[in-house]
Amino acid sequence: MTDRLAALFDAAMDGIVVANAARRCLYANPAVCQTIGCGPEHMVGRDVLTLFPAPVRPHIQEAIEAASLGQARRLISPVLRMDGEEHQIECTVCPISLDGQELVAVFLRDETDTHRLARKAEAMAQIVSSMALAGSLEATLDALARTVVRATGGMACGVVLMDEDLQRARMTGTYGLSPQHIAGMRAAVRAGAPPPGRQAVQEKQPVVRLNARNEMLADPRYAPVHDAARAAAWDAIVSVPLRYWGRVIGALNMFYPSGRIPGQSEVDFLTAIADQAAAAVENARLFVEARDKAALEERQRLARELHDSVSQALYGIALGARTAQTWLERDPAKAAEPIGYVLSLAEAGLTEMRALIFELHPEALETEGLVAVLNRQVEAIRARHGLDARAALPEEPDAPLEVKEAIYRIAQEGLHNIVKHAKATQVDLRLSRDDEGFWVELTDDGQGFDSDGTFPGHLGLRSMRERAERLGGSLEISSAPGEGTRIRVRIPLAGPT
Repeated sequence: MTDRLAALFDAAMDGIVVANAARRCLYANPAVCQTIGCGPEHMVGRDVLTLFPAPVRPHIQEAIEAASLGQARRLISPVLRMDGEEHQIECTVCPISLDGQELVAVFLRDETDTHRLARKAEAMAQIVSSMALAGSLEATLDALARTVVRATGGMACGVVLMDEDLQRARMTGTYGLSPQHIAGMRAAVRAGAPPPGRQAVQEKQPVVRLNARNEMLADPRYAPVHDAARAAAWDAIVSVPLRYWGRVIGALNMFYPSGRIPGQSEVDFLTAIADQAAAAVENARLFVEARDKAALEERQRLARELHDSVSQALYGIALGARTAQTWLERDPAKAAEPIGYVLSLAEAGLTEMRALIFELHPEALETEGLVAVLNRQVEAIRARHGLDARAALPEEPDAPLEVKEAIYRIAQEGLHNIVKHAKATQVDLRLSRDDEGFWVELTDDGQGFDSDGTFPGHLGLRSMRERAERLGGSLEISSAPGEGTRIRVRIPLAGPT
């Protein structure tokens, strides 16, 4: 019988075990011996259930019993090697008949690499997705660490970011490490202990430390984390540098249990993950840098506005009040004129402050409406610069908030351009609506310009055009030197955002 089974199954790439009704192995082909890590002499006579870890043996027993009734079963299960390591396999148990004897054949297809590759591909997709969706760098790296642990044989993961001089480090994204371990490690690093992954950062290549936990316990510099390390189940740490365009900005640290040594393919996978983590860190840095730059520019602009308007108004109020005080002592009747001057400056300053406050809190568009805030902007121009500024506005339009904000910002930029560059005495702002959408029209009697050439204020006009085009609109300019300027902006009722 053995010879006939060998003729049938010896050349098969899948592992095959044939057993009798008592589950004793009668034959094992070379492929299954290679998977289990033993010779045929260790397989024959062996209980088939001992090929599998204890938790899954009841399922294998059910499959064997079903085979004795003529039914085939298929399941995914780990199989035990002689060295104690588990391999993921696809197991098919089915009945066979040979020489009138009813037997059970167990087909084992090693799925370890296939499943690991699938998990890694899925992990990479999840990591890329989390980079796009997570709200903060810490949340992104926490999600990355969680996904890596689930895709590998590791127990925990931590991302450490370091300065270029390697003097400062912070653990940013973690999964599988206890809060006590994280707090203790941070305390140890603050006290001068080398952060995990420092060697990988210095050498700019992966570093595997098989006895990392005992090394940590033997080092007094890690005393704050000793209690957590004694209770941990990991022993080895694999550290992979985070590289971005030639710069190393930190390390990804994977924690493995005793006896679980990652192969080169897993280290390569961790390297690819580390590259994704480095990209996430750099993107977050660039975002913060851009946000801070925008905030600085806005603060500088508001400072200029306050200096040019409110601070000058306050200076005038102080000067007028001192003049009125002098006249009250000498000739009270003459105090009326400076007091009126003080009141007019106070009203102008109040209007300016309201306009600046709106710029800081544009939610007034929702609470007060577009027409009210446009009127306020025109009043500010009139009070501050003495221009004959007029507004022809309809009733509050029924439009999305993004359209209202675009109209307001366009009008605001246009009025600012006129005040700064046009040398005008009269300004007209008109808002209207037709079947095509909204029209914003600004007209002044200023010095005009050659709209085809380079002229002051062209950056402001470009900003207005970009705002309109983002909503599918357009901007038209009619101007000539000495003839004033007319700007018409169209915002469609519905368009791209």
